[in-house]
Amino acid sequence: MPQLDISVFPTQLFWLALIFIALYLILWKVALPRVTEVRESRQVRIESDLEKAEALKTEAEAALADYERTIAEATAKAQDSVREAARKMAEDAEQQRDALAARLSDQLTEAEKRISDEKERAISEIGEIAADLTQAAATRLIGSEISQEDANAAVAAVMRESA
Repeated sequence: MPQLDISVFPTQLFWLALIFIALYLILWKVALPRVTEVRESRQVRIESDLEKAEALKTEAEAALADYERTIAEATAKAQDSVREAARKMAEDAEQQRDALAARLSDQLTEAEKRISDEKERAISEIGEIAADLTQAAATRLIGSEISQEDANAAVAAVMRESA
């Protein structure tokens, strides 16, 4: 095998060094700058994306805080509205209760007055009715009629005794 012949080693080493140096220079001047450029552009794009993500995260947190604040305000407004409606309904109910109580009080006073008037009328008429009954009873018992004045006097005497 010619590769293992010691007499050709120096030429093989020369060509190895020459090709190695040539490949090294090509890689150093052509390929490595492109790889470095791609790495740097990728790093710039990654940093840009991270900055955008951080900005979007900050914006999302601000939007979330605004949303939560809006929800809290809406909840507070709703609770205030419910409390106000409950207060108004309680006031209306109280007014209606007061109006009903006043109307019932007026009706009760009117009914008591009518009862009192009827009682007085009945008491005033009871004397006349009792006198008529006394006159009719006396007529049946004794067989003769008594005068209206005598019947009235007898009823008045009994009423004085019972009072």
